[in-house]
Amino acid sequence: MDIPIQYPWYRRAFPHRLTDPSLAEPLTDWPLIWPFTSSFPWIRPSFTRWFNWPDNGHGEMRMEKDRFVIYLDVKHFSPDELSVNVSDKFITIHAKHEDRQDDHGFVSREFLRKYRLPDGVSGGDVTSSLSSDGVLTITAPRSSPGPERTLSSLYKTLWHINRENIKQNKW
Repeated sequence: MDIPIQYPWYRRAFPHRLTDPSLAEPLTDWPLIWPFTSSFPWIRPSFTRWFNWPDNGHGEMRMEKDRFVIYLDVKHFSPDELSVNVSDKFITIHAKHEDRQDDHGFVSREFLRKYRLPDGVSGGDVTSSLSSDGVLTITAPRSSPGPERTLSSLYKTLWHINRENIKQNKW
């Protein structure tokens, strides 16, 4: 008689997809209690981790006026275990370390991330730096600085377009 290892209703739809990189971290790093559980008891804990999204190891991309910046938390890797490559219009970040012992046993980690360079950013001037707290910063200057759009200039532009449409009876 064959006994299933898991019942079908316990199986995930896509068990091969690991969407949370913090599952590789020890459980002691996770917050034990979400502060609003008494207010929102119907929210499952798996959904509440997205409320503190910047704190759980995800990267952040910013397109500023004069540069393109990527911030990535790589605190589990040493500088010799990281590699940053630029090819064509992509920045590739690869990190890997072998088995290390922690509080719960041995763990090995590896990731590969690719970021597409936006238009107007050249791949030849990409620089990377690693901070003391484990944040990898990758910076690429823009070849031509983009216009700085503020709310007042956008409002003036829209007001001018609407005024022209009213004059031409298109409004």
